[in-house]
Amino acid sequence: MTEGALSGIKVLDMGWGITAPHCAKMFADFGADVIKVEPPSGDPARRYGPFPGDVPHPEKSGLFLHLNTNKRGITLDITTSSGRALFLKLIPSVDILVENFAPGYLANLGLSYSDLSALNPRLVMTSITPFGQWGPRSGWRATEMVVFAMTSRLLVHGQPYREPLRYAPDIVSFQIGVTAATATIGALWGVEARGYGEWIDLAMQEAMIANVDTRTVLASYAERSLSRQDRIAGAGYPNGVYPCQDGFMLFAAGGDRFFRRLCHAMLREDMLADARWATVAARPPYRDEFDAEFLPWLLDRDRTEVFRVCQAEGVMCAPILTIDETARDPQLTARSFFQEITHPAAGSWLFPGAPFKMSETPWTVSRPAPQLGEHNEEIYREFLGYSVQDLVRLRSMGAI
Repeated sequence: MTEGALSGIKVLDMGWGITAPHCAKMFADFGADVIKVEPPSGDPARRYGPFPGDVPHPEKSGLFLHLNTNKRGITLDITTSSGRALFLKLIPSVDILVENFAPGYLANLGLSYSDLSALNPRLVMTSITPFGQWGPRSGWRATEMVVFAMTSRLLVHGQPYREPLRYAPDIVSFQIGVTAATATIGALWGVEARGYGEWIDLAMQEAMIANVDTRTVLASYAERSLSRQDRIAGAGYPNGVYPCQDGFMLFAAGGDRFFRRLCHAMLREDMLADARWATVAARPPYRDEFDAEFLPWLLDRDRTEVFRVCQAEGVMCAPILTIDETARDPQLTARSFFQEITHPAAGSWLFPGAPFKMSETPWTVSRPAPQLGEHNEEIYREFLGYSVQDLVRLRSMGAI
């Protein structure tokens, strides 16, 4: 079997929820040996759906199974003295630790980065929190909705004169997971250059502003805050979601050339001679009049025809696919994007695969997500040489 790009790298995934586990999943899919560390009660993500047949089960959460493919799993209670001692014994054997506990939580247990790096100077530790390890809001708790609201990005989503609209659920968390993985890989390369590791303090608020928001810079040029009205007014039309015979199409107007291409696609070149739409400057007041011409054309056609005709003319648009349609999408099928994974408890299901293709070290799915404590014996014997009797004793002490 071809080795992954990160084969030989060992990672402890202490994360819960989405952000840190997704970060660690990136390493696992690259071939790193990622060990999912859960408290004996399990990662809270095990309680999140969807579940097969809508029957909740800690081993069948679709979210948990997706986030933890390619990982091995152990249980460990670091709030107990024996659990902390066991955790510290694992540290010298790993390259990366990923966690998203509240600031100060690990330090209060005697597990700060200073404590851990004393045992393993090459350790890279990535800590993900809503607002960072220090600052006036460092102790605040927050969901991804709260973080998103505090980036200014939420304010410009939606229609003018209506309430702001958020991104779809979990997009923020997954985006931050990718950012954390990128930062961690950079630090891992730094270990090779310097000979010692570092602690990455990743604030979700900062990551979102840096990744997806140009408004902070644009506002400084405009010397005022930019609004949803600015976004709509500057976009041209058609812009947004429109209905057709069998669903919806998304149109993203990109300037005069795309408007002209759309008129050609509709076989309505006569509209370009109409004073209302002949120039960019003339068009803004006549959006509704254009829609009165555009909507009947759409409603006479299905998404496939609209997409085909518009693509031929170079119009920026796309059909809005359902989940089932995405799973059957011929482009994704041709590239073997979705992978069928069989889990001993949940059965066989399709999961998203590699978001890119690598010619020499392909992203692979080699194992399903671990069941709770599935690899306790394997890992504690492999890393620490513990016997079955040792594990029985640790379990009786509440450490695992």
